[in-house]
Amino acid sequence: MTIRANITPNNKSRSERAFARIAGLLDDDWLVWMNRKWKPTEFCDSTLREIDAILYHRVHGVLLVECKSGKIYTKTSPKGEVIWMQNKDPLDKSPRDQVSSLISPLHDLLKVLLQAPEGKGPYKVRVQWAVCFSDMDTMAGIPLVEISRRQTILRTDMLDVKRFEKKLIEALETPDSTNKGYPFINEYLDEKAFGTLLDIFDGNGGIPSETDLLLDDGYYSDQATEMQQMLMESISRNQRIKVEGVAGSGKSRIVVWEALRLSKLGKRVAIACYNDLLANELRSDIRAILKKEHENKDNAGIEYGAIEVNAYSDWCEKYTKAADNRPEMGADKSLYYDIELPKAFEKAQSKLSKDKKQREKFFFDAILIDEAQDFSSVWIDTLISLLQDENRGLVRVFYDPAQRLYDSGRNGIDNEKVQTMPIMVLNRSFRNTKKILKWIEDNTNIHLQCYNNTPPGKPVKKVTYSDKSEQEKLLISCYEELMSKYKFSPEDILVVSMRSEASSGIKGIKDDRFVWNKVGGKKLTKDKVNIVSVRRIKGLDALAVILVDVEEPEEISKRENWKRLLLVGASRAKKLLTVIRKKPN
Repeated sequence: MTIRANITPNNKSRSERAFARIAGLLDDDWLVWMNRKWKPTEFCDSTLREIDAILYHRVHGVLLVECKSGKIYTKTSPKGEVIWMQNKDPLDKSPRDQVSSLISPLHDLLKVLLQAPEGKGPYKVRVQWAVCFSDMDTMAGIPLVEISRRQTILRTDMLDVKRFEKKLIEALETPDSTNKGYPFINEYLDEKAFGTLLDIFDGNGGIPSETDLLLDDGYYSDQATEMQQMLMESISRNQRIKVEGVAGSGKSRIVVWEALRLSKLGKRVAIACYNDLLANELRSDIRAILKKEHENKDNAGIEYGAIEVNAYSDWCEKYTKAADNRPEMGADKSLYYDIELPKAFEKAQSKLSKDKKQREKFFFDAILIDEAQDFSSVWIDTLISLLQDENRGLVRVFYDPAQRLYDSGRNGIDNEKVQTMPIMVLNRSFRNTKKILKWIEDNTNIHLQCYNNTPPGKPVKKVTYSDKSEQEKLLISCYEELMSKYKFSPEDILVVSMRSEASSGIKGIKDDRFVWNKVGGKKLTKDKVNIVSVRRIKGLDALAVILVDVEEPEEISKRENWKRLLLVGASRAKKLLTVIRKKPN
């Protein structure tokens, strides 16, 4: 595929859509980016640069293209000035000037970043421009003095991919008077420089250093924001909706966004998830954003609704305590949390709902459920029952079938109410690098799509042991390498175990730089490296993850669940993944 960054599905430009269609037929020697931007740098002026299309060929160079729909022509004002028209409306700037003004700052940027080996200075990269008039068959109405035919792409040039390619090369090889009437030189880039050029147009900046890996370069946040902006309007139009999203697709982020949106409308919002660590993270994110919102003078007078976040068991215990019907926990904890406590939760709701003041305090306008695949159907019903008005209350259910970790009848997405909800699917991951996603697929057969401009990232580091008692030494070694090489802080690194603490090969780790985060701990420790069971860490992530206790079960019946655990554990890593696993027999 030649298009590394495509147009968005809601793109309104007929010309950009037509250009992307024919450009997608070019062979793999051509790389295409649509709707690219680059942020101001010390090498460019202070203006945010935006380009409708960028094409690159290692032999022919870089071509910047401005795309225009409709009938484009020029007319002369009474003062003798040339006015460019689109249909019947004047353009603020000529299409030629729009794109040609980008040449100089981009060329300056490439000169600095694309350095030839052995101190030979910058590579000479040809940067040219063209304008695509996708609805026009001729240049009628546009004097050649304003724009040459060589640098114009018409509808007739886009009917056949071979003709289209020939036109691109013609534009790139336009003679220039500043180069003695010859086309500019284009040098073939070595692999390092080629990778840097891809980073620039992919939106990842210049040459990445090793320490740059620990920085949030904006890719993950920007990608998530772009995705959410497209989805939020659709979500807000539905009273009830379920959102199915792969690991790293931003489900929990959308939970936060939607809760804040509803809060601004004055609605009381309840959020439920399965594990306490995720609940704390969601709670902290919401509090931090609300604090900024309240400090913003533009928001003066806005009545915010309450947002309450709890793990499901904490919701149960809160209500049963308020209704004074909390059951006693027996020897079987699973029986208590899976059946007895939810039943008591339901009874507590019934009792509290009969009192008007209690109903106003304990019931909500909207219910958001995250990681619903780990809830039982009954649990989903008890949460929906927290609505003030079950007929008109808002419900959003987020889940991923591939991350279901409990086989004991828990699959909340089979709930009858959930089944009737309209669905929205998030099928791309923006959290992980391409190499982490490739490793996940190779080891689980679970394919996670990513975006065209997802960073390639560093290879997954694989360390093996013969006996699980060796893991502690290997873990310390991997940790020290990460700290010395990337200068991480402890909270940047997470150790994820495929087992519980009791059955882990590092359960008795003696190094006080590490700490097991136990159930009920609520928060991750900031000054030490947390070791967490994979079942507790779902929904969270870290810059670097060390995955331990990776021992594939011999029983065939257990392998599918093991693969789901592996998917969850590995996909917590945003940029670096280290896997400590047993040597194959």
